Amino acid sequence: MSKPVHSVHPTWSHILPYYDGLYVGIDGLDGSGRSTLAMSLKNQLQSEGYPSVVVTPFPNVRTHQFITQMKHDRRLGTKSRHLLYASLFAITMQKTILPHLSAGYVVLSDRSWISLYARAVAQGLDAAWVRTTLGFALVPDMVIEPQSDPLSAARRELAASDSLDLLESLPNPKSFEGFIEFQAQIRDILQTLKSEQAWHVVNFHPDPSLELERIVREIVSLVERSDALS
Repeated sequence: MSKPVHSVHPTWSHILPYYDGLYVGIDGLDGSGRSTLAMSLKNQLQSEGYPSVVVTPFPNVRTHQFITQMKHDRRLGTKSRHLLYASLFAITMQKTILPHLSAGYVVLSDRSWISLYARAVAQGLDAAWVRTTLGFALVPDMVIEPQSDPLSAARRELAASDSLDLLESLPNPKSFEGFIEFQAQIRDILQTLKSEQAWHVVNFHPDPSLELERIVREIVSLVERSDALS
Protein backbone atom coordinates (compact mmCIF):
# COMPACT_ATOMS: atom_id res chain seq x y z
CA MET A 1 0.00 0.00 0.00
CA SER A 2 2.84 2.38 0.73
CA LYS A 3 6.12 3.40 -0.82
CA PRO A 4 9.57 4.46 0.31
CA VAL A 5 10.00 8.07 1.34
CA HIS A 6 12.73 8.66 -1.25
CA SER A 7 14.16 6.95 -4.30
CA VAL A 8 16.66 5.08 -2.13
CA HIS A 9 15.22 1.57 -1.97
CA PRO A 10 15.29 -0.55 1.19
CA THR A 11 17.64 -3.53 1.24
CA TRP A 12 15.18 -5.92 2.87
CA SER A 13 13.42 -8.47 0.71
CA HIS A 14 9.89 -7.05 0.73
CA ILE A 15 8.18 -6.60 -2.62
CA LEU A 16 5.34 -4.12 -3.09
CA PRO A 17 2.80 -4.26 -1.63
CA TYR A 18 4.99 -4.46 1.47
CA TYR A 19 2.36 -5.67 3.91
CA ASP A 20 -1.21 -6.54 4.82
CA GLY A 21 -1.48 -4.24 7.84
CA LEU A 22 -1.89 -0.49 8.20
CA TYR A 23 0.91 1.93 9.05
CA VAL A 24 -0.23 5.00 10.99
CA GLY A 25 2.18 7.83 11.79
CA ILE A 26 1.43 9.86 14.90
CA ASP A 27 3.39 13.05 14.47
CA GLY A 28 3.32 16.54 15.87
CA LEU A 29 4.94 18.87 18.35
CA ASP A 30 6.83 17.57 21.37
CA GLY A 31 4.44 17.79 24.27
CA SER A 32 1.35 17.61 22.05
CA GLY A 33 0.22 14.25 23.45
CA ARG A 34 1.46 11.89 20.74
CA SER A 35 2.27 9.00 23.10
CA THR A 36 -1.02 9.33 24.99
CA LEU A 37 -2.94 9.31 21.71
CA ALA A 38 -1.01 6.29 20.41
CA MET A 39 -1.82 4.22 23.50
CA SER A 40 -5.48 5.31 23.48
CA LEU A 41 -5.84 4.28 19.83
CA LYS A 42 -4.12 0.96 20.45
CA ASN A 43 -6.41 0.13 23.38
CA GLN A 44 -9.54 1.09 21.44
CA LEU A 45 -8.53 -0.86 18.33
CA GLN A 46 -7.55 -3.93 20.36
CA SER A 47 -10.91 -3.84 22.15
CA GLU A 48 -12.63 -3.94 18.76
CA GLY A 49 -10.60 -6.92 17.59
CA TYR A 50 -7.96 -5.19 15.46
CA PRO A 51 -4.42 -6.30 16.40
CA SER A 52 -2.39 -3.15 17.06
CA VAL A 53 1.04 -2.19 18.32
CA VAL A 54 2.70 1.09 19.29
CA VAL A 55 6.31 1.59 18.14
CA THR A 56 8.84 4.40 18.56
CA PRO A 57 11.91 5.22 16.43
CA PHE A 58 14.10 3.33 18.94
CA PRO A 59 14.45 -0.48 18.81
CA ASN A 60 14.05 -1.05 22.57
CA VAL A 61 14.03 0.61 25.99
CA ARG A 62 17.76 0.06 26.53
CA THR A 63 18.55 1.82 23.24
CA HIS A 64 16.28 4.71 24.18
CA GLN A 65 18.12 5.07 27.49
CA PHE A 66 21.45 4.97 25.64
CA ILE A 67 20.33 7.70 23.24
CA THR A 68 19.10 9.85 26.11
CA GLN A 69 22.60 9.71 27.58
CA MET A 70 24.53 9.98 24.32
CA LYS A 71 22.69 12.74 22.50
CA HIS A 72 24.23 15.46 24.66
CA ASP A 73 27.78 14.23 23.94
CA ARG A 74 29.61 17.24 22.53
CA ARG A 75 31.50 15.02 20.11
CA LEU A 76 28.25 14.46 18.20
CA GLY A 77 27.36 17.18 15.73
CA THR A 78 23.87 17.77 14.39
CA LYS A 79 24.44 15.58 11.32
CA SER A 80 25.95 12.74 13.33
CA ARG A 81 23.11 12.84 15.81
CA HIS A 82 20.51 12.73 13.05
CA LEU A 83 22.28 9.80 11.34
CA LEU A 84 22.28 7.95 14.65
CA TYR A 85 18.52 8.49 15.00
CA ALA A 86 17.97 7.44 11.39
CA SER A 87 20.05 4.27 11.84
CA LEU A 88 18.07 3.25 14.90
CA PHE A 89 14.80 3.95 13.10
CA ALA A 90 15.99 1.72 10.23
CA ILE A 91 16.49 -1.11 12.74
CA THR A 92 13.01 -0.51 14.14
CA MET A 93 11.57 -0.46 10.62
CA GLN A 94 13.17 -3.77 9.68
CA LYS A 95 12.86 -5.66 12.95
CA THR A 96 9.54 -4.41 14.31
CA ILE A 97 7.42 -2.34 11.95
CA LEU A 98 7.60 -4.45 8.78
CA PRO A 99 7.08 -7.82 10.54
CA HIS A 100 3.99 -6.50 12.32
CA LEU A 101 2.63 -4.99 9.10
CA SER A 102 3.24 -8.28 7.30
CA ALA A 103 1.24 -10.00 10.05
CA GLY A 104 -1.70 -7.65 9.49
CA TYR A 105 -1.27 -5.36 12.50
CA VAL A 106 -2.22 -1.73 12.74
CA VAL A 107 1.18 -0.22 13.54
CA LEU A 108 0.88 3.08 15.41
CA SER A 109 4.20 4.84 15.00
CA ASP A 110 4.78 7.31 17.85
CA ARG A 111 6.83 9.50 15.48
CA SER A 112 7.29 8.33 11.91
CA TRP A 113 9.94 9.56 9.48
CA ILE A 114 8.02 12.85 9.43
CA SER A 115 8.97 13.80 12.99
CA LEU A 116 12.62 12.87 12.44
CA TYR A 117 12.63 14.93 9.26
CA ALA A 118 10.99 17.98 10.83
CA ARG A 119 13.32 17.93 13.83
CA ALA A 120 16.45 17.66 11.68
CA VAL A 121 15.41 20.42 9.28
CA ALA A 122 14.45 22.68 12.21
CA GLN A 123 17.98 22.18 13.49
CA GLY A 124 19.37 23.54 10.23
CA LEU A 125 20.12 20.43 8.17
CA ASP A 126 19.47 20.44 4.42
CA ALA A 127 15.95 19.20 3.71
CA ALA A 128 16.88 17.18 0.60
CA TRP A 129 19.78 15.50 2.39
CA VAL A 130 17.61 14.63 5.40
CA ARG A 131 14.93 13.15 3.14
CA THR A 132 17.55 11.00 1.44
CA THR A 133 18.90 9.69 4.76
CA LEU A 134 15.35 8.59 5.62
CA GLY A 135 14.78 7.02 2.22
CA PHE A 136 14.41 3.55 3.75
CA ALA A 137 11.28 4.52 5.67
CA LEU A 138 7.69 3.88 4.66
CA VAL A 139 5.28 6.72 4.06
CA PRO A 140 2.42 6.21 6.55
CA ASP A 141 -0.94 5.22 5.15
CA MET A 142 -2.32 8.01 7.31
CA VAL A 143 -0.81 10.63 9.63
CA ILE A 144 -2.51 11.72 12.84
CA GLU A 145 -1.45 14.98 14.47
CA PRO A 146 -2.68 15.93 17.95
CA GLN A 147 -3.60 19.59 17.65
CA SER A 148 -1.40 21.80 19.82
CA ASP A 149 0.23 25.20 19.73
CA PRO A 150 3.92 25.67 20.63
CA LEU A 151 3.17 27.36 23.97
CA SER A 152 0.77 24.65 25.15
CA ALA A 153 3.16 21.93 23.96
CA ALA A 154 6.05 23.53 25.88
CA ARG A 155 3.98 23.75 29.06
CA ARG A 156 2.93 20.11 28.75
CA GLU A 157 6.52 19.01 28.14
CA LEU A 158 7.74 20.99 31.13
CA ALA A 159 5.02 19.55 33.36
CA ALA A 160 5.91 16.00 32.30
CA SER A 161 9.69 16.18 32.70
CA ASP A 162 10.38 19.17 34.99
CA SER A 163 12.93 20.42 32.44
CA LEU A 164 13.27 21.17 28.72
CA ASP A 165 15.76 19.50 26.41
CA LEU A 166 18.23 22.07 25.07
CA LEU A 167 18.59 19.99 21.90
CA GLU A 168 14.90 20.62 21.24
CA SER A 169 15.34 24.39 21.53
CA LEU A 170 16.74 27.26 19.53
CA PRO A 171 19.60 29.21 21.14
CA ASN A 172 17.93 31.55 23.58
CA PRO A 173 18.97 32.79 27.03
CA LYS A 174 15.51 31.74 28.19
CA SER A 175 15.24 28.02 27.41
CA PHE A 176 11.43 28.08 27.63
CA GLU A 177 11.21 30.65 24.85
CA GLY A 178 13.84 28.79 22.83
CA PHE A 179 11.77 25.61 23.09
CA ILE A 180 8.67 27.45 21.91
CA GLU A 181 10.56 28.92 18.93
CA PHE A 182 11.86 25.46 17.98
CA GLN A 183 8.38 23.92 18.15
CA ALA A 184 7.04 26.79 16.04
CA GLN A 185 9.60 25.91 13.35
CA ILE A 186 8.59 22.24 13.51
CA ARG A 187 4.92 23.28 13.16
CA ASP A 188 5.78 25.24 9.99
CA ILE A 189 7.77 22.31 8.54
CA LEU A 190 4.91 19.90 9.24
CA GLN A 191 2.59 22.29 7.45
CA THR A 192 4.65 21.95 4.27
CA LEU A 193 4.26 18.15 4.38
CA LYS A 194 0.50 18.01 4.78
CA SER A 195 -0.18 18.15 1.07
CA GLU A 196 1.90 14.98 0.58
CA GLN A 197 0.08 12.81 3.12
CA ALA A 198 -3.35 11.60 4.19
CA TRP A 199 -3.29 13.90 7.24
CA HIS A 200 -5.76 14.06 10.12
CA VAL A 201 -5.60 16.67 12.88
CA VAL A 202 -7.09 15.53 16.18
CA ASN A 203 -8.57 18.15 18.50
CA PHE A 204 -9.41 16.75 21.93
CA HIS A 205 -11.45 19.76 22.97
CA PRO A 206 -14.19 19.87 24.03
CA ASP A 207 -14.98 16.11 23.88
CA PRO A 208 -11.95 13.77 23.62
CA SER A 209 -14.05 10.59 23.48
CA LEU A 210 -15.90 11.70 20.35
CA GLU A 211 -12.67 12.70 18.63
CA LEU A 212 -11.00 9.41 19.53
CA GLU A 213 -13.99 7.50 18.19
CA ARG A 214 -13.86 9.49 14.95
CA ILE A 215 -10.20 8.69 14.30
CA VAL A 216 -10.67 5.02 15.23
CA ARG A 217 -13.45 4.82 12.64
CA GLU A 218 -11.07 6.32 10.03
CA ILE A 219 -8.47 3.68 10.82
CA VAL A 220 -10.99 0.83 10.78
CA SER A 221 -12.33 2.07 7.44
CA LEU A 222 -8.85 1.90 5.92
CA VAL A 223 -8.22 -1.55 7.40
CA GLU A 224 -11.50 -2.89 6.02
CA ARG A 225 -10.88 -1.33 2.63
CA SER A 226 -7.43 -2.93 2.53
CA ASP A 227 -8.87 -6.33 3.45
CA ALA A 228 -11.45 -6.03 0.68
CA LEU A 229 -8.75 -5.33 -1.91
CA SER A 230 -6.46 -8.18 -0.84
